[in-house]
Amino acid sequence: MTHHVLFHRCCHWFNSKEIDMLNRRTFTVYSATAAVGAPALAQSDPLRIVVGFPAGGIVDIIARELGEAMKPHLGGRAVVVEAKPGAGGRIGVATVKTAAPDGNTVLLTPSSIMTLYPHVFNKLGYDTLKDLTPVSTVCMSANALAVGMHVPVKTLGEFIAWCKANPKEASYASPGAGSAPHFLGAQIASAAGIEMLHVPYKGAPDILNDLYGGRISSFVTALSNAVQPHMGGKMRVLVTTSPKRSSVLPDVQTAAEAGYPQLSGMEWFGLLAPAGTSPERVAVLNSAVSKAIASDRIKEAFGKLIMEPSSSSPTEFARMIKADIDRWGATAKRLNYQPVDA
Repeated sequence: MTHHVLFHRCCHWFNSKEIDMLNRRTFTVYSATAAVGAPALAQSDPLRIVVGFPAGGIVDIIARELGEAMKPHLGGRAVVVEAKPGAGGRIGVATVKTAAPDGNTVLLTPSSIMTLYPHVFNKLGYDTLKDLTPVSTVCMSANALAVGMHVPVKTLGEFIAWCKANPKEASYASPGAGSAPHFLGAQIASAAGIEMLHVPYKGAPDILNDLYGGRISSFVTALSNAVQPHMGGKMRVLVTTSPKRSSVLPDVQTAAEAGYPQLSGMEWFGLLAPAGTSPERVAVLNSAVSKAIASDRIKEAFGKLIMEPSSSSPTEFARMIKADIDRWGATAKRLNYQPVDA
């Protein structure tokens, strides 16, 4: 089964306190960093940031912006972004898993590859907790529930009432069974106490064609995918999963405002190194990421992508990943989802 996740995103459910913690905290880098320092670990080899998706896509753009912003903090090392597309991001993971744990190769990935895939595929080919070393989160992004303009609603509450009154028309699209939007749509339906038919697609163009044509009623997607169609009057965003209203769509309620705080959550993109990478080298990378994330360059670039810069310590990132794996596992169990062969 092929899974094409829109912009390859999957959601990590943080509550608003966790988001505030990530954004406000001044993270402490390992004490080894002070002793060793970035120049001491500088090497002639460039830092290779591997992404498991095509060049020019959202993950590639994030990696390139991050790499440029990290350069001043890596002791003069060059940074190269290498696209290894295929298998829904798993080829990129395999590339980093088998790389030397010398601090020269890292993976930039959305959360789905690390935390949802273990529950989607049999024989995944990697163990997130054993084969990779967390370095830092890089950015966060909200998700959204949008409806076609043929659905006469403006809020989540109205949509729920409409679904109850029109059960045969109540549906939501996702980019594939087992994708994060599939699971998120099921969570929305469960929280609202409604039945919605899940309609899996192979990608965004087909979903949008059917949404615009009135053949499906709703669409669960990354907020960045929905902003322009919403502003252009092609579809209507009913709710976002962010802890506060989006600055680009201030008229749209958050899930919490709509009465469903359990649907609040943000998706992460993060940086991971091969298992066995020394704490000293992880600390140097973490420090460079943290400084890059605080730069005006990143704030501006990520703002255009409708993403929120966010760094974390390796320990916090590891806890985040483990919590996500457990949370998605519980969701898969509730859906009675049966893993498929990778």
